[in-house]
Amino acid sequence: MTLPEQTPLWIEVIIAAPPAQAEAAADFLLALSGRGVEESDESDWPGLAQVKGFLQGGAEMVAQRAALEGFVAGLRALAGGQVQLVFRDLPDQDWGQNWKKHFKPRALTSGLVVAPPWEPAAPEPSQKVIIIDPGQAFGTGQHESTLLCLRRIEKLASRDLLPEAMLDVGTGTGILALTYLLLGGGRAVAIDIDPLAVEAAEHNARLNGLAEWLEASVTPLAEVRGEFSLITANLTAVDLKETAPLLAPRLRAGGELIVSGLLAMQVEEVRQAFAAQGLSVLEQDTLAGWASLVLG
Repeated sequence: MTLPEQTPLWIEVIIAAPPAQAEAAADFLLALSGRGVEESDESDWPGLAQVKGFLQGGAEMVAQRAALEGFVAGLRALAGGQVQLVFRDLPDQDWGQNWKKHFKPRALTSGLVVAPPWEPAAPEPSQKVIIIDPGQAFGTGQHESTLLCLRRIEKLASRDLLPEAMLDVGTGTGILALTYLLLGGGRAVAIDIDPLAVEAAEHNARLNGLAEWLEASVTPLAEVRGEFSLITANLTAVDLKETAPLLAPRLRAGGELIVSGLLAMQVEEVRQAFAAQGLSVLEQDTLAGWASLVLG
């Protein structure tokens, strides 16, 4: 049966596995879908952690499902068969409701709270609130890779070290660029290959009263002009290695390049890619198996 174009389906994907394999599953699903994933230490299968994500029904969905099935088959071999894979069709309206159900106001760092526009936050006096409407873009700040970047931006702000301008590569919802602006940064250039992400970043900038200082576009990294004293790139390890020759020249001498989206086990290969471009690791941080590097 062919579904009407006005009622596309979303596919909910649930992978349950031992914790070590669940981390790998989260990384794979994040890269495959380009959207956020939800991780939990509990699942319907005792002793297994759970990863949940979404695929959009369409031409690519069949290939994506096949890729997931092949990936999970490999995980089962590593985990002695203790891996579950479930697909569930969701009407488009259920996708939107799912985001609203799981996305609540939450403290991301000691000084920053993220909240959706449909539910007001109640921050402490010392906390700032950033409003994020994820739409169909990745980045509500709750994934470990994003948290690692936010920690560093907040640390720079606490030391009054935010530069006048920053570049955010793979901006998603714009949360890193907008946090930089919210904490006192001057101007943010945000780029993403996905037009929906650019729309989300611009929408969120308006929600936070920061649109005047955000420049979001689908401009390829190779065409970005100028140098920046702060660059963030929350991508995947593969993307970071591929873009290292383009990121390094855009970092002003004495500046910081914050990269994340890699697993702790991938740190060395990413470090080597940037070392080949003349950058060294100034600081490394990890959170729940994910890692970030500050390069300069």
